[in-house]
Amino acid sequence: MVTVAMLVIALGSPAAAGADAASYAGVTPGSETSDNLPPKAEEIPEGALMLTWPGFMMRKEGGSRFFVQTSRPVEVATKKSENRFELVLRNTRVHLSNNYRPLETEFFDTPVRRATVQRRGKKDLVMVFELRAEATPSVTQEKGKDGFNYVFVDFAP
Repeated sequence: MVTVAMLVIALGSPAAAGADAASYAGVTPGSETSDNLPPKAEEIPEGALMLTWPGFMMRKEGGSRFFVQTSRPVEVATKKSENRFELVLRNTRVHLSNNYRPLETEFFDTPVRRATVQRRGKKDLVMVFELRAEATPSVTQEKGKDGFNYVFVDFAP
């Protein structure tokens, strides 16, 4: 299970977490290199569409951002219901089973209590956002400088 301390380190607040910034070896959207990312872009089989990392960060301007790193652009769909928002990733597989672990965010100033990646049928993945407050995020997708694709789910402050 991901702990709050792990999320704080991932969010780049080493003073609060008691660690130095160099200790975080995870994904940082906007990075120009994939050297510290599991996996490296060249390790993905050609043509495979894989979710390689789910992540969370608080935004400096307020609000919160969840993201999934994928090996290439992905077709997405969304579904909203009471206390739940779903991001469907069509024809996508998970690279590592560790990516199914929940992102526990209930101690952060975000309407999301927890987000988890789940298998949906034989071909799709869904990132399920368990909401503690009514919210409708914006969803965008862009190619990163590191060679990976990113789908962003942004919640307002």
